[in-house]
Amino acid sequence: MKKQLTGRSMFLFCLGDFSRAIFNGLTATYLMYIFIPQSTSSLPLLLPYGALTFAAIRGVGVIFDALIDPFIASKSDNCKHRLGARVPFLRYASLPMALFAVLMVFMPVNSQSWINAVWLLAMLLLYNFFSSLFLVPYYALIAELVTDTKRRVFFSTINTLLFVLGSAVIYVTPIIKNALLSAGMSEIAAWRCAFLVFGIIGGACAFISSFSIKEDEYVERSAGYVPLIESLKATFRYKNFVILLVGYMLMWIAFSFFNSTLMYYVTMLLGLSDSYAVIIMAIAMIVGVLSYPLVNILAKKVGKKPLLIGACIAYVIIYLGIYFSAAVINAIGALATGILIGALIGFPISITNIIPVAAFSDLAQYDTIKTGENRAAMFVASRNLLHQLSQAIVLFIVPLTITGSVVEGSANYEGVRTTALIAAGFIAAALVFYVFYEDKKITGVIDEYNATHK
Repeated sequence: MKKQLTGRSMFLFCLGDFSRAIFNGLTATYLMYIFIPQSTSSLPLLLPYGALTFAAIRGVGVIFDALIDPFIASKSDNCKHRLGARVPFLRYASLPMALFAVLMVFMPVNSQSWINAVWLLAMLLLYNFFSSLFLVPYYALIAELVTDTKRRVFFSTINTLLFVLGSAVIYVTPIIKNALLSAGMSEIAAWRCAFLVFGIIGGACAFISSFSIKEDEYVERSAGYVPLIESLKATFRYKNFVILLVGYMLMWIAFSFFNSTLMYYVTMLLGLSDSYAVIIMAIAMIVGVLSYPLVNILAKKVGKKPLLIGACIAYVIIYLGIYFSAAVINAIGALATGILIGALIGFPISITNIIPVAAFSDLAQYDTIKTGENRAAMFVASRNLLHQLSQAIVLFIVPLTITGSVVEGSANYEGVRTTALIAAGFIAAALVFYVFYEDKKITGVIDEYNATHK
């Protein structure tokens, strides 16, 4: 019988999610804000053909990320290292991941140049490689460390809490940037300093996470070897995995539209300073964190599926509210509208951050019970494969949507507004798939197995 993970060990290990939130914020939100500046910004245009070049680079990066995930998963699932099948990857990848995330904004030329495009592509590919090298084994280990389905939701809550705290911290970036601007620094230099600060923080947290546990004390390993292609094919044989995966993919397409354009929502739709993004997201984070006990209680009482469906309905309403924000602003004012969005979106965020991770972990354990083979990393990679390929499309569409042009580099009001309507459509589609997910069937098999193998 392997050891049970303590609360302290959970917290330290989940610093990896804090790190993920830091780098996700830097690369998903602020990177586009730097390379596709508003017309009122003092940031220089750094890429030829602005939005088109940036979209193409991000698309290549996402496709590369998706294609290497199964390879990394296969190596991890079959790894026989003395430290375990996951931990060695985490330790090798943590610091390079931070380094290349920061270097993306340290372009060689401070004006439009193809040299900058090549630099951004190279740094992005290196970042994506080391990010995958860290995250694929990391999430596989999350599925393995806790085997009880109800305690797994609690573990997922700790993951989410650290991710939310990291997301809250990263939204302080505009405040740091504005403080450096007030001190006389140029806007591009201020952004670079902010990236450097958070790169150090994110790298340190990932490094601590990688040394927080001794893997062999908590995880049972199967002795068999499963080839990459065979393992990848086998992962998709479960109907419930495919249903959950497609719903998750559609949901994250919507989130990508929202996350990538959040700064534009605040500055262009609400007409507020970018610093107000911190206030709005802080409200969402506080509401979300306060909702965690309720999410855990509801998950135990009604299961994961009803929570996912309810969250999707809430997202559709909120995204449509953003699309029609002009009417809301006329009624209650811009700041009140932003605060209302933050307050309403907090609870569904807590659900969609906690529940899918626990559900995918359930499916990985279900497969291990049925086959006797531990392929947790391949389940993570399979999820990432479809997720990242969909993101490649999103990252191409979003810049073109917000600018309305492949040549001009500035975002416009109608383009930014349209992203909210598109997000609402994808969330509605995700809801349809979640209706068909058989949550109780999966958890029933796991609970029965755990009861007979104590």
